[in-house]
Amino acid sequence: CSSLRYTESLGFIGSDTRVGSEAHMGAKKPKGTLWTKDFVLITVVNLLIFSSWQAFPFVLPVYMQSLGAPDAVLGLVTAVTTVSALLIRPFCGMILDRFGRKGIFLSGIVFMGLASICFEFIPMVGAILALRFVHGLAWGITSTSSQTVATDIIPPKRFGEGMGLFALSASLALAIAPGLALELFDWQGITPVIILAVGTLVLAFAFASFLHYRPIERHPTFSMRNLIERSSVLPSVIVFFLTACYGALVTFLAIHASAQGVNNIAPFFTAYAIAVALSRPLLGKMVDHRGYALVLVPGLLLMIAALVLLSKADSLTLFVLTAFLYGAGFAACHSTLQTMAVANVEPQHRGAANATFLIGFDSGIGVGSAVSGLIVAVLGYADMYLCFAVLPLVSAAIFFAFARHRKPPRLANETEETHT
Repeated sequence: CSSLRYTESLGFIGSDTRVGSEAHMGAKKPKGTLWTKDFVLITVVNLLIFSSWQAFPFVLPVYMQSLGAPDAVLGLVTAVTTVSALLIRPFCGMILDRFGRKGIFLSGIVFMGLASICFEFIPMVGAILALRFVHGLAWGITSTSSQTVATDIIPPKRFGEGMGLFALSASLALAIAPGLALELFDWQGITPVIILAVGTLVLAFAFASFLHYRPIERHPTFSMRNLIERSSVLPSVIVFFLTACYGALVTFLAIHASAQGVNNIAPFFTAYAIAVALSRPLLGKMVDHRGYALVLVPGLLLMIAALVLLSKADSLTLFVLTAFLYGAGFAACHSTLQTMAVANVEPQHRGAANATFLIGFDSGIGVGSAVSGLIVAVLGYADMYLCFAVLPLVSAAIFFAFARHRKPPRLANETEETHT
């Protein structure tokens, strides 16, 4: 606490906070303009952060396999980062809401860079898993901060559209970074992958320093009730089941493709990014204007089709088709659930809301990764993906049972105006 107060006195952590009503007086009212300098900056920063992060999940299982790790252990590569991110996210959300965004965000980027450098020096399976735990802590801080800053910038009536466009940066990173990282790893091992990851974080830090951060009202004391935003729990539960599928896909995609005789899987990521890039802007607007169900349900069906196809894929063409289906489906679901979790939350609680949603997101990836490793050991890669195709149905059941009446801010405001 004393170190936090000292850093705050230097203007690093508390520079974007104000006490009491001063925050409300100083903060500008949100406008309808989406394409501002700050929106472009945070989107670029998010692209760089995700590029650094996505350099590792597909490379490390192959790297650890070369070190002698069995399949069951490979499933832990993503699981351990999920556990650490889950431990840090609630506290990160609360600190963001109490101390402001800037210092926490910049500190997370630095922490992430230091953790990435350490992969160069520990070519041992157990040590890599331990470092991934630390890496996950840094990722939890950085990604929670980035998403919170974005939700501060996007105007409420265009929230679905704005978050869809913002999330394109993460999808673009997924299209570029894993394939590039795998090529670099095949060329010279883990060292150039680390250089890529750290270099993008250096750029991210530089751009993030030029952002204007929303002044927020400082809470006088910590409270356990501020760790979780209750209105965000339901979309967090739904996204848990969907990202469990993603965890299985991330962990074993390259190995499954190689077992099927497809050695160059890089086009998968390009196809995924194209599908997301084509669908996200339209999907975000549809969420704002038509509601959640119209976007979520088709997305769930596309995810089911993609996982079934992935279990049968034995050529690059089928893997690419899987990527298109999965990219469009997951983009639809993610846009919908992210808007549902954050759009109606007050600015001083957005850190907690983003943390709550990302807890569900990360825990699904971690559980999916760990469970997929156990299933693969018994059933093999193809049947494992078939098993995970059931989870989008579970998500649909939860949505229609508990969330079908929820509306995005634009439709909720129109309903209120009609009634008045």
